[in-house]
Amino acid sequence: MILNNNEIILKEILPRKSFFFNMTEKLRIIFSVFYLAISIFFVINILNSDFGLFPIIGMVIFATAIYITFGRWILKYIKLKNNCYLITNQRIIVAKKGSGKIIKFRELNEINQVTAEMNGNFFGNIIFGEPENIFGKNDEAFSLLKTRGNEFQRG
Repeated sequence: MILNNNEIILKEILPRKSFFFNMTEKLRIIFSVFYLAISIFFVINILNSDFGLFPIIGMVIFATAIYITFGRWILKYIKLKNNCYLITNQRIIVAKKGSGKIIKFRELNEINQVTAEMNGNFFGNIIFGEPENIFGKNDEAFSLLKTRGNEFQRG
């Protein structure tokens, strides 16, 4: 791992890998299970159709529902399982455990707000920046895929 000049590692954290369910995730789970149930009903009805394109459309909808319900959790676990977190005197770093390759980092002087979301077992998320609101801000333009609060620079 390449550190800046005069940069000293103060703390290395190898967190226990698990999922933290905040209110946003709980709502996503409810809607994704609902979408999965609708897609199963849709596939069952479409398979009885005589038109050949309907089963293909039904399978695409069902595959999307499976991914939204389960796949994103599996991909998130695979992506995060080899991460370690380093706190230095200049920045906070997310790096690969084995190779030490820096994935993301944030300079300490850029962090003006820190929010911790914890459960009773002291497990949760630490957000560097403004926490993401499920409904957004009043003056914010709608964006389906862009998130705020934890935007790190790529290493």
